[in-house]
Amino acid sequence: MSNLFKDGNMADFLNKILSLGDKIEVLSGDEEIEEGSYVYASDNFVVWADDNGHMNTSNLNNVTVRKV
Repeated sequence: MSNLFKDGNMADFLNKILSLGDKIEVLSGDEEIEEGSYVYASDNFVVWADDNGHMNTSNLNNVTVRKV
């Protein structure tokens, strides 16, 4: 896994391990914010769609993204 972070950041890492439409959980600390679908990550933000189809952005400094 160390090669995934070489010359990159968390957004690059997420784009390598997740694909458009992958189901994810977005968490703040130990609490789930919501589940949704991964869209992409860039500039320290993750873009995702919730189950109602709303597009969301979350700062990667404040959340954890987990594939479900």
